Amino acid sequence: MLKYSIYGLTAVGIAHLFVLGGDALIQAPGWLGGALWTWDHWGPLADQRPGLILSGFAFWSTVGSFAIPLIILGLLLLWMTRRGIVVPRFVGLALLGWGTVATLIMLPSGFPLLVLVLIGLCLGVQRGIKAQ
Repeated sequence: MLKYSIYGLTAVGIAHLFVLGGDALIQAPGWLGGALWTWDHWGPLADQRPGLILSGFAFWSTVGSFAIPLIILGLLLLWMTRRGIVVPRFVGLALLGWGTVATLIMLPSGFPLLVLVLIGLCLGVQRGIKAQ
């Protein structure tokens, strides 16, 4: 169960990038031109230009999102378990807490799937099952 949960964790991060990546591709030329190098995005959203809001959303939903660290974390956990290093229980529990809060705030999203994956991770870590 642990191995599949770790694969699921990594897959959720990758899927997040692909699902929302289209917006990032559209905004990328502006980013490379310094479009986000402005202090305007620190102000209230209501005061920002629509183009800046869209560009910021595309950034925070891809490059600046938790998807990339989630992928790295999944690969790290896989590396650990393949070497017989026990994954600390708090990793799964902390992520499960975060995923549960996010699910309660935004149910129609990928968070419920993440919660299922994280439950599997917690159960696998609790049992001490290795992913070999």
